[in-house]
Amino acid sequence: MKKTIILLIYCMLILSLGACEFDQGVKGDNNELKASEERANLTEHYNLSEDLYLTVINGVVNEDRSVKADGMIYIPYAVVKSLDTRFYYNKTEEQMIITTPSKLLYYYPNNTRHLEAGVSTEDQVPMLRIIDGRLYVSADLFLKYSDVSTRIMEDPSRVVLFANGVKYPSYETTKETALRIGASVQKAIVDDLKTGETVIKIGNAENGFMPVSTLDGHTGFVIEKDLGTKSETMVHASLKQYPGSSTLQHVHMMWHQMWAKQGGDELRAALANTKGINVIAPTWFDFKDTSGAITSFANASYVDEAHKRGIQVWALCSDFASDVKGYDVLSNTESRIALENNLVNEVVRVGADGINLDFEFITKDSGPHYIQFIRELYLLCHENGLVLSVDNFVPNAGKSQYQLSDQADVVDYVIFMAYDEHYKGSGAGSVASYPWVEASVNNALKIVPAEKIVLGIPLFTREWKTDSEGKLTLESGGMDTIRERAVKGGAKLVWDDELKQYYGEYTTKKNERYQYWIEDVTSLEYKVKLIPANHLAGYAGWKLGLESSDVWSLLEQY
Repeated sequence: MKKTIILLIYCMLILSLGACEFDQGVKGDNNELKASEERANLTEHYNLSEDLYLTVINGVVNEDRSVKADGMIYIPYAVVKSLDTRFYYNKTEEQMIITTPSKLLYYYPNNTRHLEAGVSTEDQVPMLRIIDGRLYVSADLFLKYSDVSTRIMEDPSRVVLFANGVKYPSYETTKETALRIGASVQKAIVDDLKTGETVIKIGNAENGFMPVSTLDGHTGFVIEKDLGTKSETMVHASLKQYPGSSTLQHVHMMWHQMWAKQGGDELRAALANTKGINVIAPTWFDFKDTSGAITSFANASYVDEAHKRGIQVWALCSDFASDVKGYDVLSNTESRIALENNLVNEVVRVGADGINLDFEFITKDSGPHYIQFIRELYLLCHENGLVLSVDNFVPNAGKSQYQLSDQADVVDYVIFMAYDEHYKGSGAGSVASYPWVEASVNNALKIVPAEKIVLGIPLFTREWKTDSEGKLTLESGGMDTIRERAVKGGAKLVWDDELKQYYGEYTTKKNERYQYWIEDVTSLEYKVKLIPANHLAGYAGWKLGLESSDVWSLLEQY
């Protein structure tokens, strides 16, 4: 009898626990719970006030609130720059520069005047405000110039922001249903959803409910079974339209390194045995000082000789000057603008066709200034019909300051230097193994449109030496030069089918080990094939003069 009673009590406890769990969500088709008809007081829930607005970003409520002052809604700058980095604020100079596809606009905190294409213009209220020590941007200004869908809504007071051109995971409702403040039918109602209404998925389902946002920024939970098949929704197509200047169908480019000014005769000799090149990028420019002045090897006769051969000249500017820090040049508006003007003036003076940027020492703190430099330089290049291309490391989390997606918005070509897989300090290995290059291309395609990607290919290889004490050194050289060294030393070159290149090594009587991952026409072909396979814009070879003679027949095919 006691056992029976204990068993009955145990069963009742189980049923009780099940009922408690049922209270939190939806159970079966015959829901025994009475759904709440209470309307949520969202103003109280979010602790809002007459002058405090909710900020909803891509369907998610943000901790940063927007504010109302003098009848204008202002969005926190931290939110603004996270959605559209073209709103560039220089805290030191206390000015914001907005770069549109056609002009520059300058705004200043708590000031009712701004500069538009150099002309002073009056605003009814400040477009920027500093409130309690924080910078805010007018919602009207953000709506006008950002690539973000911006709406001001009430009940509750909220600023609803969706980045344009982005596909959000979404559903359509299959029936009229309630959007609730929590994952239970007993939670208060945020909004009534109509049949066929689109909602954005903002999290994972729990207790039979899906966290979603409406397109007007109401967020909450809806019964999962009231949603149709998952799809994608674009709130608004991207409004960024930066017309390019390139007339090339494909890019067949060679970098041409020079240590002094060279003219047409030198270029003629350098191109004597080449085939298929339609762009040459001479290393002409670098920083001279922090004022924006440049050193220049630009030469009109060089350009004339290239043009006679149907080759465009994209003059390269680097940041290699050891005594000038890029940050000091780029973070100052006056010196940055001077640099842009000096580059364009020199290119126009000699009749070249474009500018190629090779800035390899951009730091985290100079990243925002660098991308602003690219945007401003775009305006000058487009005005003068010049092609703008930028050299980059392959996509790398440690190089996020280069902001590849932002580059791709404005430049004609994003060139990925798909070499230096192994370098001094990394340990011995290939300059550019096929799996590494293939992975680099795939990662690049996630960020930059294929038609803007130029694949940088190595026309050099390296000799790695490990001495008897284990010290590793390297020496870079031309394709023929390093191969000849390997063979002369006694290395047996064996094909590595995983890396898609020949490998060889030998050890001297002094117990010195020499290793070679050979870059030749066979290994290069595998990499070059990635260009048509992925519909890329073309190739760029580093550098002219290091290639083996059989490379030209290969490159001419692609």
